[in-house]
Amino acid sequence: MRPDPERVAAVIAEIADAEILPRYRKLEPGAVRAKESLSDLVTVVDEAVERALKSALCALSPGAAFIGEEAASADPSILSGLGERACWIVDPLDGTRNFVRGVDEFGTIVAYVENGQTVIGWIYAAPERSMAIAVAGQGAMWRGAMVQTAPQRGMRPTGLKSTGWLTPVWRDRLVASLKAHVDSASGHCSAYAYLKLLMGEVDFKLASRIHSWDHAAGALILSEAGGAVRWLDTGAPYAPQASRDHPLLATAPGRDWDDIAERLLC
Repeated sequence: MRPDPERVAAVIAEIADAEILPRYRKLEPGAVRAKESLSDLVTVVDEAVERALKSALCALSPGAAFIGEEAASADPSILSGLGERACWIVDPLDGTRNFVRGVDEFGTIVAYVENGQTVIGWIYAAPERSMAIAVAGQGAMWRGAMVQTAPQRGMRPTGLKSTGWLTPVWRDRLVASLKAHVDSASGHCSAYAYLKLLMGEVDFKLASRIHSWDHAAGALILSEAGGAVRWLDTGAPYAPQASRDHPLLATAPGRDWDDIAERLLC
């Protein structure tokens, strides 16, 4: 039985407000450490939120598996069962680097997956205490109302980019195209990237290191609002899967995914 989207939204907000916001700009010494690199950070807040969400969400949907970013970082094998049964996919504190540096773009991402497809997605923008929710086939909502996306502002698309995890061939090609054919800036928070796409504040996001906890919920929310999230080389829609380093292009509602992809691939 699927969980109630509004009840889950309330649980996410309650946990984020209790565990994340009270520690913002108040982290104690030793509360932050690096994982794979000095830019890949984890804090005691990430871990506390993941524990709280696992307890609460599994109680709401008994029998569903739970895949949290921190657990999967420690044991990537837990991603192998994504298509086998219902599961939660959770990024407890997305934008950890922003959180540590005092940048107001961080939040919690939760997806509920059945048969390898996201059927409900939530993104909680913690600094704003605001939620985006989508249920497959029912559209997307932001702050309790159906999404109204702003149109593209100019002829030249503007977006967010992350190319650092790509192979040199892909990276060199895309860096050149980004400079020549679009306007772009680096993005450091998947939650806010998807929310900016949802609102039409940016036209696209190009991602390079693809974790399900970063994209499973956002891809559904954006698609339900009329946007698209597809692999750049094949055009195949994104679905939750094991982590990989490969270019993924997300476009805002009302934008032409094929046009932006062509600009990046030329």
